[in-house]
Amino acid sequence: MVTTRLHFADDARRRIVRGATQVARLVEVTLGPAARTVLIERAPAGPLVGSSGYDVALHVELVCPVEQIGAQAMRNVAWEVSDRWGDGTATVVCLAAALLQSLDRAETRGCERRALAEALDAEIDEVVAALTRSATPVMEDDDLRRVIETAAGGPDLSPLLFEAALRAGPQGYVDVVPAAESDALEVVQGLAFDGGWLSPSFAASGADRIVLENTYVVAFDGAVQSIDEIGPMLDVFVRMDQPLLFVATSFSEDAKERLGSLVRRTGAKIAAMRAPGEGDWRRFHLGDIAAATGATLFGDEGGYSLRTVRPELIGRAKKVELTAKESRFYGGAGGLPELDFRKAQIRGDIARSRYLSLDRERHEKRLALFFSGIVTLSLGGRTEPERALRIGSAQRAVQAIRAARQSGSIAGGGLALRDAGRALGNGSITGRAFEAPFRALSVNGATDATVSPRDPCNLVIDVVHRAAATAASLVSTNVAITHPRRLAN
Repeated sequence: MVTTRLHFADDARRRIVRGATQVARLVEVTLGPAARTVLIERAPAGPLVGSSGYDVALHVELVCPVEQIGAQAMRNVAWEVSDRWGDGTATVVCLAAALLQSLDRAETRGCERRALAEALDAEIDEVVAALTRSATPVMEDDDLRRVIETAAGGPDLSPLLFEAALRAGPQGYVDVVPAAESDALEVVQGLAFDGGWLSPSFAASGADRIVLENTYVVAFDGAVQSIDEIGPMLDVFVRMDQPLLFVATSFSEDAKERLGSLVRRTGAKIAAMRAPGEGDWRRFHLGDIAAATGATLFGDEGGYSLRTVRPELIGRAKKVELTAKESRFYGGAGGLPELDFRKAQIRGDIARSRYLSLDRERHEKRLALFFSGIVTLSLGGRTEPERALRIGSAQRAVQAIRAARQSGSIAGGGLALRDAGRALGNGSITGRAFEAPFRALSVNGATDATVSPRDPCNLVIDVVHRAAATAASLVSTNVAITHPRRLAN
Protein backbone atom coordinates (compact mmCIF):
# COMPACT_ATOMS: atom_id res chain seq x y z
CA MET A 1 0.00 0.00 0.00
CA VAL A 2 1.29 3.46 -0.96
CA THR A 3 1.26 5.94 1.93
CA THR A 4 1.94 9.64 2.07
CA ARG A 5 3.63 11.77 4.67
CA LEU A 6 2.75 15.35 5.47
CA HIS A 7 5.35 17.90 6.57
CA PHE A 8 4.02 21.17 7.90
CA ALA A 9 5.06 24.83 8.10
CA ASP A 10 8.56 25.69 9.32
CA ASP A 11 9.80 22.10 9.32
CA ALA A 12 8.90 21.63 5.66
CA ARG A 13 10.33 24.96 4.59
CA ARG A 14 13.63 24.49 6.45
CA ARG A 15 14.17 21.08 4.87
CA ILE A 16 13.43 22.45 1.43
CA VAL A 17 15.91 25.27 2.01
CA ARG A 18 18.48 22.73 3.19
CA GLY A 19 18.02 20.61 0.05
CA ALA A 20 18.34 23.63 -2.26
CA THR A 21 21.43 24.80 -0.38
CA GLN A 22 23.13 21.41 -0.67
CA VAL A 23 22.67 21.44 -4.45
CA ALA A 24 23.92 25.03 -4.67
CA ARG A 25 27.10 24.20 -2.74
CA LEU A 26 27.76 21.29 -5.04
CA VAL A 27 27.05 23.28 -8.20
CA GLU A 28 29.18 26.27 -7.18
CA VAL A 29 32.41 24.39 -7.86
CA THR A 30 31.57 24.46 -11.60
CA LEU A 31 31.42 28.27 -11.73
CA GLY A 32 34.03 30.27 -13.62
CA PRO A 33 37.14 29.63 -15.74
CA ALA A 34 39.07 28.19 -12.79
CA ALA A 35 36.20 25.89 -11.82
CA ARG A 36 36.45 22.21 -11.11
CA THR A 37 34.32 19.38 -12.43
CA VAL A 38 32.12 16.92 -10.56
CA LEU A 39 32.54 13.20 -11.26
CA ILE A 40 29.14 11.52 -11.32
CA GLU A 41 28.59 7.77 -11.07
CA ARG A 42 26.40 6.28 -13.81
CA ALA A 43 26.55 2.53 -13.24
CA PRO A 44 26.75 0.43 -15.33
CA ALA A 45 27.91 3.15 -17.75
CA GLY A 46 31.12 5.06 -17.24
CA PRO A 47 31.22 8.11 -14.96
CA LEU A 48 30.00 11.49 -16.21
CA VAL A 49 32.26 14.52 -15.89
CA GLY A 50 29.83 17.25 -14.81
CA SER A 51 30.95 20.71 -15.89
CA SER A 52 27.69 22.68 -15.68
CA GLY A 53 25.16 23.40 -12.98
CA TYR A 54 22.46 21.44 -14.75
CA ASP A 55 24.67 18.35 -15.24
CA VAL A 56 25.34 18.26 -11.51
CA ALA A 57 21.83 19.13 -10.27
CA LEU A 58 20.31 16.49 -12.56
CA HIS A 59 22.05 13.69 -10.68
CA VAL A 60 21.41 14.78 -7.08
CA GLU A 61 19.18 12.43 -5.06
CA LEU A 62 18.93 13.26 -1.35
CA VAL A 63 17.84 10.80 1.33
CA CYS A 64 15.27 13.15 2.87
CA PRO A 65 12.29 13.41 0.48
CA VAL A 66 11.49 16.98 1.59
CA GLU A 67 15.07 18.08 0.97
CA GLN A 68 14.77 16.42 -2.43
CA ILE A 69 11.91 18.81 -3.24
CA GLY A 70 14.34 21.70 -2.82
CA ALA A 71 16.94 19.87 -4.90
CA GLN A 72 14.37 19.19 -7.63
CA ALA A 73 13.41 22.87 -7.74
CA MET A 74 17.09 23.75 -8.34
CA ARG A 75 17.24 21.13 -11.06
CA ASN A 76 14.16 22.55 -12.75
CA VAL A 77 15.38 26.14 -12.79
CA ALA A 78 18.79 24.99 -14.07
CA TRP A 79 17.05 23.13 -16.90
CA GLU A 80 15.00 26.21 -17.82
CA VAL A 81 18.12 28.34 -18.15
CA SER A 82 20.06 25.61 -19.94
CA ASP A 83 17.24 25.13 -22.43
CA ARG A 84 16.96 28.87 -23.10
CA TRP A 85 20.62 29.92 -23.05
CA GLY A 86 22.88 26.90 -22.77
CA ASP A 87 24.79 28.73 -20.02
CA GLY A 88 24.19 30.33 -16.62
CA THR A 89 22.92 27.15 -14.96
CA ALA A 90 25.34 27.23 -12.03
CA THR A 91 24.69 30.95 -11.52
CA VAL A 92 20.91 30.51 -11.41
CA VAL A 93 21.12 27.65 -8.88
CA CYS A 94 23.56 29.61 -6.72
CA LEU A 95 21.38 32.74 -6.83
CA ALA A 96 18.07 30.90 -6.34
CA ALA A 97 19.37 29.16 -3.21
CA ALA A 98 20.77 32.43 -1.82
CA LEU A 99 17.49 34.26 -2.45
CA LEU A 100 15.56 31.40 -0.84
CA GLN A 101 17.75 31.63 2.27
CA SER A 102 17.21 35.40 2.47
CA LEU A 103 13.44 35.09 2.12
CA ASP A 104 13.33 32.29 4.69
CA ARG A 105 15.24 34.41 7.21
CA ALA A 106 12.87 37.32 6.62
CA GLU A 107 9.82 35.12 7.16
CA THR A 108 11.35 33.60 10.29
CA ARG A 109 11.78 37.13 11.66
CA GLY A 110 8.05 37.63 11.25
CA CYS A 111 7.77 39.39 7.89
CA GLU A 112 4.22 39.03 6.62
CA ARG A 113 3.86 36.90 3.47
CA ARG A 114 2.23 39.55 1.28
CA ALA A 115 4.69 42.25 2.33
CA LEU A 116 7.56 39.86 1.62
CA ALA A 117 6.28 39.17 -1.89
CA GLU A 118 5.86 42.89 -2.62
CA ALA A 119 9.35 43.66 -1.30
CA LEU A 120 10.85 40.90 -3.44
CA ASP A 121 9.15 42.19 -6.60
CA ALA A 122 10.33 45.74 -5.93
CA GLU A 123 13.93 44.69 -5.25
CA ILE A 124 14.08 42.47 -8.32
CA ASP A 125 12.82 45.38 -10.45
CA GLU A 126 15.59 47.58 -9.02
CA VAL A 127 18.27 44.98 -9.69
CA VAL A 128 17.08 44.44 -13.28
CA ALA A 129 17.04 48.20 -13.88
CA ALA A 130 20.59 48.50 -12.52
CA LEU A 131 21.80 45.65 -14.75
CA THR A 132 20.15 47.20 -17.80
CA ARG A 133 21.76 50.59 -17.10
CA SER A 134 25.19 49.02 -16.79
CA ALA A 135 25.01 47.19 -20.14
CA THR A 136 27.26 48.36 -22.97
CA PRO A 137 26.94 47.33 -26.63
CA VAL A 138 29.40 44.75 -27.93
CA MET A 139 31.08 46.98 -30.51
CA GLU A 140 34.80 46.25 -30.36
CA ASP A 141 36.76 43.05 -30.88
CA ASP A 142 38.03 43.23 -27.29
CA ASP A 143 34.44 43.23 -25.99
CA LEU A 144 33.68 40.12 -27.99
CA ARG A 145 36.86 38.37 -26.83
CA ARG A 146 36.01 39.00 -23.17
CA VAL A 147 32.48 37.63 -23.59
CA ILE A 148 33.88 34.54 -25.32
CA GLU A 149 36.60 33.91 -22.76
CA THR A 150 34.20 34.34 -19.85
CA ALA A 151 31.63 31.91 -21.29
CA ALA A 152 34.16 29.39 -22.63
CA GLY A 153 35.94 29.20 -19.28
CA GLY A 154 39.37 30.38 -20.38
CA PRO A 155 41.62 31.08 -23.38
CA ASP A 156 41.89 27.53 -24.78
CA LEU A 157 39.02 27.84 -27.28
CA SER A 158 38.86 31.63 -27.47
CA PRO A 159 40.86 32.14 -30.74
CA LEU A 160 38.75 29.60 -32.66
CA LEU A 161 35.48 30.91 -31.24
CA PHE A 162 36.48 34.50 -31.93
CA GLU A 163 37.26 33.68 -35.56
CA ALA A 164 33.98 31.78 -35.91
CA ALA A 165 32.02 34.70 -34.45
CA LEU A 166 33.65 37.19 -36.82
CA ARG A 167 33.10 35.04 -39.89
CA ALA A 168 29.48 34.35 -38.98
CA GLY A 169 28.76 38.02 -38.33
CA PRO A 170 26.09 39.44 -36.02
CA GLN A 171 23.24 37.62 -37.78
CA GLY A 172 25.06 34.38 -38.60
CA TYR A 173 25.00 31.05 -36.79
CA VAL A 174 27.90 29.05 -35.34
CA ASP A 175 27.25 25.32 -35.19
CA VAL A 176 29.53 23.33 -32.83
CA VAL A 177 29.98 19.66 -33.75
CA PRO A 178 32.37 16.81 -32.82
CA ALA A 179 35.46 16.58 -35.02
CA ALA A 180 36.56 13.33 -36.61
CA GLU A 181 40.18 14.37 -36.12
CA SER A 182 41.51 17.84 -35.28
CA ASP A 183 39.73 21.16 -34.75
CA ALA A 184 38.41 22.79 -37.93
CA LEU A 185 36.35 25.78 -39.05
CA GLU A 186 34.13 25.67 -42.14
CA VAL A 187 32.09 28.53 -43.55
CA VAL A 188 29.01 27.55 -45.56
CA GLN A 189 28.35 30.12 -48.26
CA GLY A 190 24.98 30.55 -49.91
CA LEU A 191 21.62 29.11 -48.91
CA ALA A 192 22.62 25.54 -48.00
CA PHE A 193 20.37 22.57 -47.20
CA ASP A 194 20.74 18.93 -46.32
CA GLY A 195 19.12 17.11 -49.22
CA GLY A 196 20.31 17.04 -52.82
CA TRP A 197 19.15 16.00 -56.26
CA LEU A 198 16.07 13.91 -56.80
CA SER A 199 17.98 11.37 -58.89
CA PRO A 200 21.57 10.92 -60.18
CA SER A 201 20.09 10.67 -63.69
CA PHE A 202 20.04 14.49 -63.78
CA ALA A 203 23.86 14.59 -63.58
CA ALA A 204 26.30 13.85 -66.37
CA SER A 205 27.55 10.29 -66.43
CA GLY A 206 29.91 9.74 -63.49
CA ALA A 207 29.53 13.30 -62.17
CA ASP A 208 29.03 13.84 -58.46
CA ARG A 209 27.67 17.36 -58.78
CA ILE A 210 25.15 19.34 -60.83
CA VAL A 211 25.86 23.04 -61.39
CA LEU A 212 23.15 25.25 -62.87
CA GLU A 213 24.32 28.77 -63.82
CA ASN A 214 21.82 31.65 -64.05
CA THR A 215 19.04 29.16 -63.47
CA TYR A 216 15.30 29.53 -63.17
CA VAL A 217 13.66 28.12 -60.04
CA VAL A 218 10.11 26.79 -59.74
CA ALA A 219 8.86 25.99 -56.22
CA PHE A 220 5.80 23.76 -55.83
CA ASP A 221 4.10 23.12 -52.48
CA GLY A 222 2.65 19.75 -53.35
CA ALA A 223 3.32 16.26 -54.67
CA VAL A 224 4.07 15.70 -58.36
CA GLN A 225 2.23 12.52 -59.24
CA SER A 226 2.69 12.65 -63.00
CA ILE A 227 5.05 14.46 -65.35
CA ASP A 228 1.98 15.43 -67.39
CA GLU A 229 1.25 18.06 -64.71
CA ILE A 230 4.43 19.93 -65.54
CA GLY A 231 4.96 18.77 -69.12
CA PRO A 232 4.01 22.07 -70.83
CA MET A 233 6.36 24.03 -68.56
CA LEU A 234 9.24 21.60 -69.15
CA ASP A 235 8.74 21.78 -72.93
CA VAL A 236 9.26 25.54 -72.83
CA PHE A 237 12.60 25.22 -71.04
CA VAL A 238 13.75 22.40 -73.32
CA ARG A 239 13.06 24.58 -76.40
CA MET A 240 14.69 27.66 -74.81
CA ASP A 241 17.71 25.63 -73.69
CA GLN A 242 17.54 27.44 -70.34
CA PRO A 243 18.53 25.84 -67.00
CA LEU A 244 15.68 25.04 -64.62
CA LEU A 245 15.53 23.69 -61.07
CA PHE A 246 12.17 22.27 -60.06
CA VAL A 247 11.61 21.96 -56.29
CA ALA A 248 8.53 20.17 -54.95
CA THR A 249 7.35 18.65 -51.69
CA SER A 250 7.53 15.14 -53.17
CA PHE A 251 7.64 13.20 -56.44
CA SER A 252 6.10 9.88 -57.36
CA GLU A 253 8.44 7.17 -58.68
CA ASP A 254 6.85 7.47 -62.11
CA ALA A 255 7.39 11.24 -62.22
CA LYS A 256 11.00 10.84 -61.06
CA GLU A 257 11.80 8.23 -63.74
CA ARG A 258 10.16 10.17 -66.56
CA LEU A 259 11.91 13.41 -65.56
CA GLY A 260 15.27 11.65 -65.63
CA SER A 261 14.42 10.10 -68.99
CA LEU A 262 13.53 13.53 -70.40
CA VAL A 263 16.88 14.98 -69.34
CA ARG A 264 18.87 12.06 -70.80
CA ARG A 265 16.91 12.12 -74.07
CA THR A 266 17.01 15.87 -74.73
CA GLY A 267 20.16 16.95 -72.88
CA ALA A 268 18.09 19.67 -71.20
CA LYS A 269 19.63 21.61 -68.33
CA ILE A 270 16.86 20.55 -65.98
CA ALA A 271 17.21 19.23 -62.44
CA ALA A 272 14.74 18.45 -59.70
CA MET A 273 14.96 18.14 -55.94
CA ARG A 274 12.60 17.31 -53.14
CA ALA A 275 12.16 20.14 -50.64
CA PRO A 276 14.68 19.65 -47.80
CA GLY A 277 13.65 18.32 -44.40
CA GLU A 278 10.76 16.24 -43.15
CA GLY A 279 7.19 17.04 -42.16
CA ASP A 280 6.53 20.71 -41.46
CA TRP A 281 10.24 21.53 -41.94
CA ARG A 282 9.94 20.62 -45.61
CA ARG A 283 7.38 23.38 -46.10
CA PHE A 284 9.48 25.83 -44.06
CA HIS A 285 12.53 25.23 -46.27
CA LEU A 286 10.50 25.29 -49.46
CA GLY A 287 9.20 28.73 -48.51
CA ASP A 288 12.76 29.86 -47.72
CA ILE A 289 13.95 28.78 -51.18
CA ALA A 290 11.03 30.58 -52.81
CA ALA A 291 11.71 33.80 -50.86
CA ALA A 292 15.46 33.72 -51.56
CA THR A 293 15.04 33.19 -55.31
CA GLY A 294 12.00 35.43 -55.77
CA ALA A 295 9.81 32.51 -56.81
CA THR A 296 6.06 32.40 -56.25
CA LEU A 297 5.10 29.30 -54.31
CA PHE A 298 2.82 27.23 -56.56
CA GLY A 299 0.21 24.94 -55.06
CA ASP A 300 -3.38 24.81 -53.91
CA GLU A 301 -2.73 26.93 -50.80
CA GLY A 302 -1.21 29.77 -52.80
CA GLY A 303 -3.82 29.51 -55.55
CA TYR A 304 -1.28 29.15 -58.38
CA SER A 305 -1.45 26.12 -60.66
CA LEU A 306 1.57 24.63 -62.43
CA ARG A 307 -0.48 24.59 -65.63
CA THR A 308 -0.50 28.40 -65.66
CA VAL A 309 3.16 29.17 -65.01
CA ARG A 310 4.13 32.71 -66.05
CA PRO A 311 7.66 34.17 -66.23
CA GLU A 312 7.06 36.68 -63.44
CA LEU A 313 6.20 33.82 -61.05
CA ILE A 314 9.47 31.96 -61.58
CA GLY A 315 12.49 32.56 -59.36
CA ARG A 316 16.11 33.04 -60.37
CA ALA A 317 19.51 32.22 -58.90
CA LYS A 318 22.99 33.01 -60.18
CA LYS A 319 24.09 29.47 -59.37
CA VAL A 320 22.69 26.30 -57.83
CA GLU A 321 24.89 23.36 -56.85
CA LEU A 322 23.38 19.94 -56.17
CA THR A 323 24.98 16.74 -54.93
CA ALA A 324 23.40 13.53 -53.71
CA LYS A 325 23.17 14.90 -50.16
CA GLU A 326 23.33 18.69 -50.34
CA SER A 327 22.01 21.71 -52.22
CA ARG A 328 23.29 25.29 -52.27
CA PHE A 329 21.77 28.42 -53.76
CA TYR A 330 23.88 31.47 -54.63
CA GLY A 331 22.72 34.94 -55.65
CA GLY A 332 18.98 34.48 -55.36
CA ALA A 333 16.78 37.10 -57.01
CA GLY A 334 14.47 37.63 -54.04
CA GLY A 335 13.64 41.31 -53.52
CA LEU A 336 14.24 43.16 -50.26
CA PRO A 337 10.54 43.46 -49.28
CA GLU A 338 10.02 39.72 -49.77
CA LEU A 339 13.23 38.84 -47.92
CA ASP A 340 12.40 41.16 -45.04
CA PHE A 341 8.94 39.64 -44.81
CA ARG A 342 10.41 36.13 -44.75
CA LYS A 343 12.92 37.07 -42.06
CA ALA A 344 10.08 38.50 -39.96
CA GLN A 345 8.17 35.23 -40.37
CA ILE A 346 11.19 33.23 -39.22
CA ARG A 347 11.68 35.50 -36.20
CA GLY A 348 8.06 34.77 -35.35
CA ASP A 349 8.78 31.03 -35.64
CA ILE A 350 11.74 31.50 -33.26
CA ALA A 351 9.58 33.35 -30.74
CA ARG A 352 6.90 30.63 -30.87
CA SER A 353 9.56 27.98 -30.23
CA ARG A 354 10.94 29.62 -27.07
CA TYR A 355 10.07 26.52 -25.02
CA LEU A 356 11.44 24.05 -27.60
CA SER A 357 15.20 24.50 -27.79
CA LEU A 358 15.76 22.12 -30.73
CA ASP A 359 13.09 23.77 -32.88
CA ARG A 360 14.35 27.22 -31.87
CA GLU A 361 17.89 26.36 -32.99
CA ARG A 362 16.66 25.04 -36.33
CA HIS A 363 14.71 28.24 -36.96
CA GLU A 364 17.76 30.30 -35.95
CA LYS A 365 19.79 28.41 -38.56
CA ARG A 366 17.10 29.23 -41.15
CA LEU A 367 17.38 32.91 -40.29
CA ALA A 368 21.19 32.82 -40.45
CA LEU A 369 21.06 31.50 -44.02
CA PHE A 370 19.51 34.80 -45.12
CA PHE A 371 22.44 36.74 -43.63
CA SER A 372 26.02 35.55 -43.28
CA GLY A 373 25.32 31.84 -43.38
CA ILE A 374 26.40 29.09 -41.03
CA VAL A 375 29.89 28.56 -39.64
CA THR A 376 30.60 25.01 -38.50
CA LEU A 377 33.17 24.64 -35.71
CA SER A 378 34.40 21.05 -35.34
CA LEU A 379 36.16 20.26 -32.07
CA GLY A 380 38.14 17.18 -31.10
CA GLY A 381 39.86 15.93 -27.98
CA ARG A 382 42.34 13.33 -26.83
CA THR A 383 39.57 11.43 -25.06
CA GLU A 384 35.79 11.36 -25.37
CA PRO A 385 35.24 13.15 -22.01
CA GLU A 386 37.71 15.88 -23.02
CA ARG A 387 35.98 16.37 -26.36
CA ALA A 388 32.59 16.56 -24.65
CA LEU A 389 33.90 19.20 -22.22
CA ARG A 390 35.34 21.30 -25.05
CA ILE A 391 32.13 21.08 -27.08
CA GLY A 392 30.05 22.05 -24.04
CA SER A 393 32.27 25.07 -23.35
CA ALA A 394 32.10 26.15 -27.00
CA GLN A 395 28.32 25.81 -27.14
CA ARG A 396 27.96 27.97 -24.02
CA ALA A 397 30.23 30.59 -25.58
CA VAL A 398 28.24 30.59 -28.84
CA GLN A 399 25.02 31.24 -26.92
CA ALA A 400 26.75 34.01 -24.94
CA ILE A 401 27.98 35.66 -28.16
CA ARG A 402 24.48 35.73 -29.59
CA ALA A 403 22.95 37.04 -26.35
CA ALA A 404 25.60 39.73 -25.87
CA ARG A 405 25.17 40.99 -29.42
CA GLN A 406 21.43 41.33 -28.79
CA SER A 407 21.46 43.13 -25.44
CA GLY A 408 25.03 44.19 -24.74
CA SER A 409 27.33 42.93 -22.00
CA ILE A 410 27.75 43.67 -18.32
CA ALA A 411 30.56 43.08 -15.84
CA GLY A 412 31.01 39.33 -15.43
CA GLY A 413 32.36 37.23 -12.63
CA GLY A 414 29.31 38.06 -10.52
CA LEU A 415 30.41 41.71 -10.29
CA ALA A 416 27.33 43.24 -11.89
CA LEU A 417 25.01 41.18 -9.69
CA ARG A 418 27.01 42.03 -6.57
CA ASP A 419 26.95 45.77 -7.33
CA ALA A 420 23.22 45.73 -8.15
CA GLY A 421 22.53 43.96 -4.85
CA ARG A 422 24.63 46.42 -2.86
CA ALA A 423 22.76 49.31 -4.45
CA LEU A 424 19.60 48.07 -2.74
CA GLY A 425 21.00 49.24 0.57
CA ASN A 426 21.51 47.64 3.98
CA GLY A 427 17.80 47.44 4.74
CA SER A 428 16.98 45.24 1.75
CA ILE A 429 15.81 41.67 2.15
CA THR A 430 17.70 40.17 -0.80
CA GLY A 431 20.68 42.50 -1.29
CA ARG A 432 23.32 40.16 0.09
CA ALA A 433 21.95 37.21 -1.87
CA PHE A 434 23.11 38.80 -5.11
CA GLU A 435 26.71 38.50 -3.90
CA ALA A 436 26.50 34.69 -3.85
CA PRO A 437 27.78 34.06 -7.42
CA PHE A 438 30.68 36.50 -6.87
CA ARG A 439 31.66 34.80 -3.61
CA ALA A 440 31.55 31.36 -5.24
CA LEU A 441 33.65 32.56 -8.18
CA SER A 442 36.17 34.09 -5.80
CA VAL A 443 36.51 30.80 -3.94
CA ASN A 444 37.12 29.09 -7.29
CA GLY A 445 39.88 31.57 -8.11
CA ALA A 446 38.06 33.16 -11.04
CA THR A 447 39.01 36.71 -10.09
CA ASP A 448 42.68 35.87 -10.67
CA ALA A 449 42.11 33.83 -13.82
CA THR A 450 40.07 36.27 -15.90
CA VAL A 451 40.66 39.95 -16.49
CA SER A 452 37.54 42.10 -16.90
CA PRO A 453 35.09 39.27 -17.65
CA ARG A 454 31.84 40.16 -19.45
CA ASP A 455 28.45 38.45 -19.39
CA PRO A 456 25.44 38.92 -21.73
CA CYS A 457 22.98 41.31 -20.10
CA ASN A 458 19.76 39.57 -21.12
CA LEU A 459 21.06 36.19 -19.93
CA VAL A 460 21.83 37.55 -16.45
CA ILE A 461 18.47 39.33 -16.26
CA ASP A 462 16.68 36.10 -17.17
CA VAL A 463 18.70 34.29 -14.48
CA VAL A 464 17.57 36.88 -11.91
CA HIS A 465 13.89 36.55 -12.84
CA ARG A 466 13.92 32.73 -12.81
CA ALA A 467 15.91 32.49 -9.56
CA ALA A 468 13.54 34.92 -7.83
CA ALA A 469 10.44 33.08 -9.07
CA THR A 470 11.83 29.75 -7.83
CA ALA A 471 12.75 31.14 -4.42
CA ALA A 472 9.37 32.84 -4.01
CA SER A 473 7.47 29.64 -4.83
CA LEU A 474 9.49 27.58 -2.33
CA VAL A 475 9.40 30.03 0.58
CA SER A 476 5.61 30.10 0.45
CA THR A 477 5.46 26.38 1.39
CA ASN A 478 3.10 25.53 4.25
CA VAL A 479 2.79 21.79 3.65
CA ALA A 480 4.98 19.28 1.82
CA ILE A 481 3.59 15.91 0.74
CA THR A 482 6.06 13.08 0.19
CA HIS A 483 5.89 9.39 -0.59
CA PRO A 484 8.29 6.89 1.01
CA ARG A 485 10.71 5.52 -1.54
CA ARG A 486 13.62 3.15 -1.51
CA LEU A 487 16.97 4.44 -2.80
CA ALA A 488 19.20 2.12 -4.80
CA ASN A 489 22.24 0.84 -2.95
